Amino acid sequence: MFPAAITLALVWRPALPPLVLAGVMLLLAAGVAAQARQLARRVGRRRAAPVVAARGLTVLLLLLAILDPAYTRRPTAGAKRRLLVLVDRSGSMSVRDDGRASRESRADVLRRMLAERLTGVADLAVWSFADRVWKTETPPADGGRGTDLGGALLAAADQAGDADAIVLLSDGGDEPPEPPRLPRVPVYACVMGTDPAAWRDTAVEALDGPAAVERQTTFELLATLRAHGHRAPGFRETLAARDVRLWCRRPDGTETLLETRQVDLGDGRATVGFRATCPEEGIHHFRIELASGAGELSPLNNRRSLRVEARGASLDILYFSRRLGADLKRLRQALGTDPALVFTALYRTGGERYTVQAPEGADTTGLDRGLPTAPGALRRFDCLILGAFPAELWPADEMRAVLDYVAAGGGLVWLGGEEAFEGGGYGASALAPLIPWRLNGDGSTLARETAAVSIPPAAATDPAVAGLRDLLEEIRRGGDGHLVLTAFNTAGDLSPAARVLLEVNRPQGRAPVLVAQPYGRGRVYALASNTSWQWAGGAPGAATFYRRLWQQLARAAAGAADGGRHLQVTWEGNRLRPAGRTSARVQVIGSTGAQLRATLDDVHGVQTLPLNPVPDAPDAWRAELNFRARGEHRFRIEAVCDGVPVETYEKHLLVAPPEEEGTHLEPQRATLERLAAREGGRTYPEEAAGQLADDLLQRLQRPVTSELASIVSRPFGYALACLVSLTAGWLFRRRLNLA
Repeated sequence: MFPAAITLALVWRPALPPLVLAGVMLLLAAGVAAQARQLARRVGRRRAAPVVAARGLTVLLLLLAILDPAYTRRPTAGAKRRLLVLVDRSGSMSVRDDGRASRESRADVLRRMLAERLTGVADLAVWSFADRVWKTETPPADGGRGTDLGGALLAAADQAGDADAIVLLSDGGDEPPEPPRLPRVPVYACVMGTDPAAWRDTAVEALDGPAAVERQTTFELLATLRAHGHRAPGFRETLAARDVRLWCRRPDGTETLLETRQVDLGDGRATVGFRATCPEEGIHHFRIELASGAGELSPLNNRRSLRVEARGASLDILYFSRRLGADLKRLRQALGTDPALVFTALYRTGGERYTVQAPEGADTTGLDRGLPTAPGALRRFDCLILGAFPAELWPADEMRAVLDYVAAGGGLVWLGGEEAFEGGGYGASALAPLIPWRLNGDGSTLARETAAVSIPPAAATDPAVAGLRDLLEEIRRGGDGHLVLTAFNTAGDLSPAARVLLEVNRPQGRAPVLVAQPYGRGRVYALASNTSWQWAGGAPGAATFYRRLWQQLARAAAGAADGGRHLQVTWEGNRLRPAGRTSARVQVIGSTGAQLRATLDDVHGVQTLPLNPVPDAPDAWRAELNFRARGEHRFRIEAVCDGVPVETYEKHLLVAPPEEEGTHLEPQRATLERLAAREGGRTYPEEAAGQLADDLLQRLQRPVTSELASIVSRPFGYALACLVSLTAGWLFRRRLNLA
């Protein structure tokens, strides 16, 4: 029997041309007829009939092979596709933001709908995730409630096997995930959650404060509060006086309520500031809690935390100039507002009178008489910033003091301008060795043109500009265009040890604008522009870039790196969060040929980390850290030379999400869209789940095509018929004694 799904009409595919085929058929028919007459004369027609019939059947089978008839059929379906469904079961998915069912319950309804719609097409594997992944539809009773979306995608990338696609049912979590690997199949994300405009809810939208402060330093924490549905009758009245509490958990684990304030959220937004102090060194966890009212959507987003590292001592920075420029105000804002930095400004106001601006308690001894020149007097400052003024205004003893300061290990930052470098006549001065390029002539090299700035790839991980390359890209993508300078000094031939950290893109090519070089045991940086301060008053992205550039530049010039005598470690792109990654740049000092071994210890055990040499940086290595779990991690580097231990560096890292679960209850569609777009997937709002099912059905269904199947080529059928025909003919002839 033929399959049911065939076309009744046969397609004939003769192996011979029609005329030749007709001739063959006539010859075969004549041959059978002649043999029939001959047998009839010998044994009679009745006895010859079976032999003639068997021979005729054999001839017909031969003609069938020549004509090769075929029928149309559909091939049988192959193996089903495999679909992995990741269901978010974190705390934020318990919110009933539609007034009836929780996001998690609605996600389960969608999961069952997908299973029904894709029956016969795909086999569904359902995993659940919160702060870890369970390869079951529901997590155990003791499952966590945090969101580790990055960890779930990392697990899918490593363990999903041959899945053809992944469906993600999630509200997006509290922060954009950064898994080191993503699944190599399309991710279809369904964004669980309703429009926040219809909610009645209050939240702590942001908590801003310094990441690091000096111990015993008072600093400010600023909380931004927000209310959805603040115009709704009955709810607006509950927003007039809400308590806001500030808690602090100290390094020893004790937690204290520091202060309680009241705010009015009747206008939908409010800000409240707190002043805090870290009495001891270590990590302090500050938490803001906003009291929730009756009828609110959820209390999950009414709190937010901030980690602040209290350090033993701050960095002292001295700005010195004999000509006051427009950059001082912006520098004071960028550096003076960082609690871990003490910014002191010293500038001449007329004659030999000096003005000193410093925070309360700063050591300003002798500064009212000018730049200290006594041996070692400048060493109390970690970084010296020099404004643009002519070299002729420098007394010889001040220049000698600056040279000695840098050679002994100090940090120096030059500012550009009309009277800087060549324009200030520094080519013939004692300070010329501190400028990281060759000075040609005495005329000003300030070019007044607009040019976009960029960070060379080779410099992207330098401590002075680490992470800023990504910020430049964010500024460009955010619609503010490229970050530009409107004036900059053109540098001559760079010194052999100079490094370009920032450059401008001119029509005639790239030109350096931030250049670094070592001098003695110190570090020199030259920022060849007098208009970078304009970034501070520009778009938010530009202002952030200016602040971060100067804070990192001051620390880099001061040599503020972890480590000891032989190992210095600079942390790059530090992302201490689950499924996150960071890298450590290790510089070996004074121990050429030392062998390094780096390890990372966590709850899963000790893993040895590969160390890759840093291009164009002798005795420098980079270790990439991928965090597999939350909690305490211990990073350790051992340096050994000729079998003898030289030095060991060790640092404890706390890997945890930056926000508590449910801090952002709004559906994070933009986050999920970026993830889905990586491998050609797509994102759908919750109400478009039907379209998601249709698109998956179309993608996972195998193409149905028709094909011609030869009757002659059917397994065993034709061959068996030929065998039966030949056997029957031989038996009939034997019965007649003809064989």
